[in-house]
Amino acid sequence: MTSLQTAGGLPAAEETVTHSVTVQPFAQEIACEEGETVLEAAVRQGLFLRYGCRHGGCGTCKALLADGEVATSGSSFALSSGERAEGWVLLCSSRPVADCVVDVTSMELTEDEFRAGDQVGTFEAEVVEVDALTHDIRGLTLLLREPPSMTFRAGQFVNVEVPGTTQVRSYSIANAPQDDGRVELVIKLLPGGSFSAYLESAVAVGDRLRLHGPLGELKLRLSHRKVLMVAGGSGLAPFLSILRDMERRGRPRDVELLYGARRRRDLYRLEEIERLAAAIPSLVFTPVLSDADGEDWSGETGLVTELIARRFPTIEGYDAYLAGPPAMIEATVPLLTDRGVRPANVKFDAFVPSVP
Repeated sequence: MTSLQTAGGLPAAEETVTHSVTVQPFAQEIACEEGETVLEAAVRQGLFLRYGCRHGGCGTCKALLADGEVATSGSSFALSSGERAEGWVLLCSSRPVADCVVDVTSMELTEDEFRAGDQVGTFEAEVVEVDALTHDIRGLTLLLREPPSMTFRAGQFVNVEVPGTTQVRSYSIANAPQDDGRVELVIKLLPGGSFSAYLESAVAVGDRLRLHGPLGELKLRLSHRKVLMVAGGSGLAPFLSILRDMERRGRPRDVELLYGARRRRDLYRLEEIERLAAAIPSLVFTPVLSDADGEDWSGETGLVTELIARRFPTIEGYDAYLAGPPAMIEATVPLLTDRGVRPANVKFDAFVPSVP
């Protein structure tokens, strides 16, 4: 802020410091106010840039900082150290400290899309069911009320407003796209988490929640390549959506689903996956426990990355989709690319914790 004085010596209204951000390849200049992210400024001024979680976890809003300087905050997991060195930034967590130029060519937007404004919808939904899937994972089923339906693709997620706050949390949709207005979310309870606290102590059937979406790029691409899905914890949710949609459409693909958890009690929806495997004969499902000591367990053990190393000496010709904790994603991506998966064929959603 800059404090001004009038000619009579009285304090004038404070002037907000703004920085000019030029968005290439559209040669569009936007004004970014002090403390405002580039993404927030673009949306406020009626422009569209691809984004997802809005807290640095998914990488959807990645762009190249061609000139100038920005201050970053929050998680930067979605950028590798090499990308940061090359000047890549996440627009959802980049606040200009000087005039700058960002290049969003990698978002593959047309001019019309860029100028059409934010395409993410806002929905009012009613809580219809809360299900304890494990000791610390909850299933939350919502019914859309206004508008009564959402068009999304399997694998996408929504941002949910935390009741009574201005905070939002990102959760993957677990059900297949359909017309009945239901949205099924899978939520990991986090100590100190504001939405976790709501689910544990305050949620009630009939509550109204506000959603924003659909968001995310973890969508099954049309391809003849085999599919490898790697899930950890609540990261199983988007793959449930994709597999349910595959069954519904009758368009099976060759899929290997690896599902990592710590203990047997951390696994959920196993009966549902077994049912899907019966309906999709080309689906191979393998759960793996990292701590099976004392468990009645005859399945795979170790980290999911260790299972990949054992099972796939080479893995060329696959599309890989990952969803789960950042540490799992960070360890799995180089393992896959070292074994032959093209980097462009690796898509992921990192479930970055947001606390409070």
